[in-house]
Amino acid sequence: MRDGCVCALQAGEERFSVEVDKEDRVWYEVVSLSKPAHILATLCYPYVQLRQKHFARQSGQAIRKHLSAAK
Repeated sequence: MRDGCVCALQAGEERFSVEVDKEDRVWYEVVSLSKPAHILATLCYPYVQLRQKHFARQSGQAIRKHLSAAK
């Protein structure tokens, strides 16, 4: 998935999945597969991975908050 950036510093894909099962439980999954595609991304890769994990946590919290408010 490209985000519209002209110069991609990362190569890879992201997937967001939300499922509701028969018992009305919500399952949320974020998968991000990436690798550096530019020298700057290579130098900053540990930070990039940290930010990706941070985004996954924050997006999960946002889903939980939304579902709590919807009850």
